[in-house]
Amino acid sequence: MDLKLDNVFNQLMILSGFIILFSQSLILCDAHIKESKVQELIDKNKNIKIQFSYSPEKPIIDTFTELKFSVQDLDTGEHIKNFDARAVVTNGQRLFKFENITVINGDFSVKYLFPDDGTHQVLTRINTNNSILLASFGVFVPHQSPPSLLNPFPNTPGQQNENEHLFNIIITIIISIAVLSLTIIMIKKATVR
Repeated sequence: MDLKLDNVFNQLMILSGFIILFSQSLILCDAHIKESKVQELIDKNKNIKIQFSYSPEKPIIDTFTELKFSVQDLDTGEHIKNFDARAVVTNGQRLFKFENITVINGDFSVKYLFPDDGTHQVLTRINTNNSILLASFGVFVPHQSPPSLLNPFPNTPGQQNENEHLFNIIITIIISIAVLSLTIIMIKKATVR
């Protein structure tokens, strides 16, 4: 009896594994951008959809952020192929342009260093054989604390946990004790001579 139950259990495990793998492949084959937060612009007149995402999800100042675009036919969901694109990033004061981007397969990306925190606008212009399409998307760069003596390499907001904070305090105390000990040893050696 136990052998039959084990056999049925094994078959159910194998079947559930196949179902999970199959459902994941269905989800991934439909997604053009595989990020958790995707912004979209849909132009029904031109029959085009533009998806936009960025990585990392919380951009870090002066660290590369990948800005990803996917341009698709609205009816079929297939990529629009062989077009030219431009992208512009601005915060209202500064402006940076990526020009003459040749796109073969419908997806393209650029890497940008955000110089400061706040809301930034990413504009793109898509030039296909049939039309020109403009789109605008938003990127929020969270405020980041400047480096301090206790934390010379600060994380983005919400990333530092209690253990990291405790570790930073312990390292600071150990370094302070080492410097104090060396100072005392040097003073004693100087008074002995």
